[in-house]
Amino acid sequence: MDDSSLLLLGPVLAASGWLVRRRFAARRIRALPHARSRSERVCPTVDPARLAHAHVLASERLWRLCYASRPQAPPSESISRRVRENVEALLRVDVLKLEFFPRRPALLPQLMQALDDPRSASERIARMIELDPVLAADVLRMANSSLYRTPAGRIGTVRRALAVCGLDALRAMLATAMLRPVFRATSRNFPRLPRLLWRRTELAVPIGERYSAARGMDRFESAFVVLVNALGPLVLHGAIGDVYSRNPRFAVDAKMCADLTLQLAPQVAQRVVAEWQMPERFATALSGSGSGPLAEVLAMAELLGTMVLLDSQHALEASQRRDWLEGAGIDAQLAADLGAPSTASDADDKVSGVR
Repeated sequence: MDDSSLLLLGPVLAASGWLVRRRFAARRIRALPHARSRSERVCPTVDPARLAHAHVLASERLWRLCYASRPQAPPSESISRRVRENVEALLRVDVLKLEFFPRRPALLPQLMQALDDPRSASERIARMIELDPVLAADVLRMANSSLYRTPAGRIGTVRRALAVCGLDALRAMLATAMLRPVFRATSRNFPRLPRLLWRRTELAVPIGERYSAARGMDRFESAFVVLVNALGPLVLHGAIGDVYSRNPRFAVDAKMCADLTLQLAPQVAQRVVAEWQMPERFATALSGSGSGPLAEVLAMAELLGTMVLLDSQHALEASQRRDWLEGAGIDAQLAADLGAPSTASDADDKVSGVR
């Protein structure tokens, strides 16, 4: 090979080497993980049994607050037993009374069908919301709340909410808006429960979404399991209120009502899921056993949501909060990243409540 050939070959080899290095570097860049939010970085492992126990303690405190009544004579053990037996009898029948059994939202089957076809889900869900002005207003309210707000500024349309918040968040907002009317108080007995239960649910839904995202799970399913689980305590509220309304002289036993809710609400929520023809995996997560990824998300979301709510109601001391977090194995940073900071003075800004 003469000198002129070597002169020509040198630049060619150099250019080839540059192209190889550039392609290899591009592969490395594509292989790097995308930037993740704080709650999606590293999700510490939490012991499910400890988490479930703390969840029960927080829920019991909430139910006792909801069923607390004006000062009265202490309830007798025999009356409390009669109330319990009557409530259990009401819930044991094959067909529950319509006045306290939630009716399935009309659009829920369409939402679940849209999930089975991810290619058209975005368009179908956006149209479902746009065709119902009440749903659209509710979804936009949530999109602009502190729970979902992004640096993109105020969101004025459903399509904009889809672009800014993403499909998973929009699906959760739609499911939340669908179920909101179910939680409106229809009885003068214990009217605080539907309102506080809904507030806890609205707080817990985005917490569940963040925790599931950190664990690589489906965000919508995590949000939906929180929503349907709240139907169990709601049905118990209707049954307990029915018994006390027929026996107005009975002294209210808040502890018994809380214990009954803890015991029966998971079974009732499973029954609602079956009546509404929801997938079996939701019923499994609602069993109350605390086992399985969805059940863990549910316990985490409701525990932290309950703590934020109780703090906003001045019903939770700082020492009790620390004990529940330590008992569940949740560090303060994880709680803050998921949406449950050490104080909850802005809880009323985060939720709208149901009047």
